[in-house]
Amino acid sequence: MKWIKRLVLALGLGYVLMCALLYFFQERLIFHPRELPSSYAFEQGTEAVIRTPDGTDLSLLAFTHPAAEGAILYLHGNRGSNRRSLYQTRELIDTNYDLYLFDYRGYGKSRGVIESEEQLMGDAQLVYDSLAARYGEAQIIVVGYSLGTGMASYLAAHNTPEHCVLVAPYASVTAMKNLWFWAVPDFVLKYPLENVENVRQANCPVTVLHGQADDFIPYSMAEELKDAAPDRVELIGLPETGHRGAILHRQFGQTMARLLQD
Repeated sequence: MKWIKRLVLALGLGYVLMCALLYFFQERLIFHPRELPSSYAFEQGTEAVIRTPDGTDLSLLAFTHPAAEGAILYLHGNRGSNRRSLYQTRELIDTNYDLYLFDYRGYGKSRGVIESEEQLMGDAQLVYDSLAARYGEAQIIVVGYSLGTGMASYLAAHNTPEHCVLVAPYASVTAMKNLWFWAVPDFVLKYPLENVENVRQANCPVTVLHGQADDFIPYSMAEELKDAAPDRVELIGLPETGHRGAILHRQFGQTMARLLQD
């Protein structure tokens, strides 16, 4: 019977070790930044910097027009930088709204590292506040893709923007964890990013676009967001479209053009 006790002990220790590793190294699993040197120059747009209260410089890339009617704040996914965002939002550059691309800490030319959800949301709020001071909240459309939907829905729940657009969103990162690491308890996760709850509390209309062939974030999660606030959420399914294809789908550009005209 001793071998059974040893086996149970070994399994228990292995489980605790796995949970500990996931807790301390989860930033490496969730965030995959692509850093750009400070000397890197974008061929388009105007670069700007916002300094956080702790002295960290956050990088923005702006496309502004003299007669702009408002602003679009774009929050990208967990990979790349504003260089990738520039391609994803190319159809939004020459519109009647100014466009702002925001790199999180450690991404692109933004300094620092992401350490907590509170910090991540605080940085997004800081950027949002800077736009609200210039345009007014009623003229701001918040757009989030994949990871960025967590920050976009947070801004919609804690502010009053004109509209919130979520592309390939998850119900929560906790729900995503349960898809891949179901044996790990929820309290280990430092970044729950509760999209469903934020959408339920959102102070503006929400449009969700999601690939119906998404094999990373299931389409059913988009349906959960619709169910969270049926009267305020518009769900647009993208047939035969996967996760990365959602932000590049022509329906995204068409939807944004409609919202900007409305």
